[in-house]
Amino acid sequence: MSDASTGETAADATAPATLHGGLPRRAILVLGTGLFGLGLTVGGYGAVVPVLVAGGVPADVAGAGTSAFLLGQAVAVLPADRLTRRYAPRSVAALGLLLAAVGAALLASTTVAAVLASRALVGLGQGVAFVAAMTHVGRLTTGDDTATAQGLLGAGFTLGFAVGLAAGPDAIARFGTLEPAVASAVVVAVGGAGALALGRATSSWGVPSVGSYLRALRAPVAATLALGNAATFGFLVVAGTWYADLLADAAVPATAVLVGFALATVAGRALGGVLAARVGDAATVGWSLVGQTAVLGGTAAAVAADRPVLVAAGVVLTGLGFGVPFGPLFALAFTEIAPDPGVTLVGMLVVGNLAALGYPWLVGRTLVATGTFAVGLGAMAATVGGVALVWTRTVGLSRS
Repeated sequence: MSDASTGETAADATAPATLHGGLPRRAILVLGTGLFGLGLTVGGYGAVVPVLVAGGVPADVAGAGTSAFLLGQAVAVLPADRLTRRYAPRSVAALGLLLAAVGAALLASTTVAAVLASRALVGLGQGVAFVAAMTHVGRLTTGDDTATAQGLLGAGFTLGFAVGLAAGPDAIARFGTLEPAVASAVVVAVGGAGALALGRATSSWGVPSVGSYLRALRAPVAATLALGNAATFGFLVVAGTWYADLLADAAVPATAVLVGFALATVAGRALGGVLAARVGDAATVGWSLVGQTAVLGGTAAAVAADRPVLVAAGVVLTGLGFGVPFGPLFALAFTEIAPDPGVTLVGMLVVGNLAALGYPWLVGRTLVATGTFAVGLGAMAATVGGVALVWTRTVGLSRS
């Protein structure tokens, strides 16, 4: 039995309060472990795509696995937010992580049905777990600690994504798909099981009407933040899907380039915080979108001109472009757009994932049609450029 006004279950009512000053380190460690495992399976999918294509699966169908992941997230986040308002967020996070663990394990099979089911379940699980984890630590922190805690949770996923992307090709070459799939599933499941043992959060948000989520996105600035999420997190997942295949036949050390991309993505998260402190969140996101447009466009041109060294440099630099704006983007959402951060977060994730989900298929489709990644990367560059233009007209590039 639950109390929608407090967000607590009957079991929570007897649990000790845990709201206090400072960071909830145990919650960050446990939930961050689950998100790290999710990053492993999402980043590792890029190494599975060449296996699928080599086995006769069309490239656009292989890319559709990532589209299924993004769609699963988009579908899950609104129900997840409402569940966290009626039940303990720790329990909702555990549910999402355990569901995603099942999806991660399914990637041991490379049949089309298993792959699509795997990515859809991981997307659903991640959508639920991400919202619930952010909510849980948000209720345990105040002020700057809230942004720090949420940043650490996001870093857990980003680090896992980087490890999965960089280590995936060698791991699959050595062990096949079974061991990497099971390993990532175990890490996700450990986070899910640990979430059930966390203490309760003592504060809650009310349960808004469903229409509140739609009204929150009517403001041009809020919609622009959602598009920014598509051009950053959404396109990071798209790039992770195809970069291993892009580099497979290039005359460059593919593993080293993927490691560089992964490290740049993680470093970009830290750099984004430094830049935001100096020039402001809006300017950091806006100028990083402009820079990413140039880098993606240059990488597309290097692919078309068959310049593997420039392709490798472009791949690494896009890691910075995806990483830098992530933290400032969510900081803007939580501080400047809506009084209810859960509603804002749902809008950003739904629109961001829906806006990005066609691109994994599109890159694969244009690869089949043209035999090159240049067109798909060019389409991504044009899209990021469009978002950058909208950003300058709505959010702006000033510190305020």
